[in-house]
Amino acid sequence: MSKIVIAVGALVALSTVGLVTLAGKDLRRDDQAVMARWSDLLAAHQAQFADVPAVLALADSQPALDARLRAGARSHCGLLAQMEGDPTLVADAQRFDRYKQTRAECTGTLFRVLGQLRADPALASNGHVQALGSALTQGQTRVDAARERYRQAITVYNQSVSQWPGHLAALVLGYQARPDFVRYANAQS
Repeated sequence: MSKIVIAVGALVALSTVGLVTLAGKDLRRDDQAVMARWSDLLAAHQAQFADVPAVLALADSQPALDARLRAGARSHCGLLAQMEGDPTLVADAQRFDRYKQTRAECTGTLFRVLGQLRADPALASNGHVQALGSALTQGQTRVDAARERYRQAITVYNQSVSQWPGHLAALVLGYQARPDFVRYANAQS
């Protein structure tokens, strides 16, 4: 009788280890997908702001433009560029909130800079001014699509972490559910 109990126990232990191993592979794959979608989202943000340096250089060459506005744009957009390179941004709610605020400040300031530049017909026809204006308005579609892909990846990952056998693997391997700061950010806007 004791041999049967030992055999059943060993079988249960091996089955559990097998399930945890398979679920762990799924969790790693889902975690990598989240990080890849996060990278895509940051790339979409960066692409949207690709013409910012050229537009700010153009603005700096125009002494008639408000110096405080130019300085504010440089400050906000420079800080935004630094934040986008921060790998911990995806895991820190406070940093992500600061990122959202800085992005909004940069965008708002850029719209004001563009408004002043567009007041001069020669500057309004500048390719960088036109490209940035288009990117800030129409380029948002690419950002929104990247956000949606990120949301989908985080949903799959969080389901894996919370459902059997992924939950057991998450406990053993140290995976935790991730808050969807992007979804939370849009709910607050």
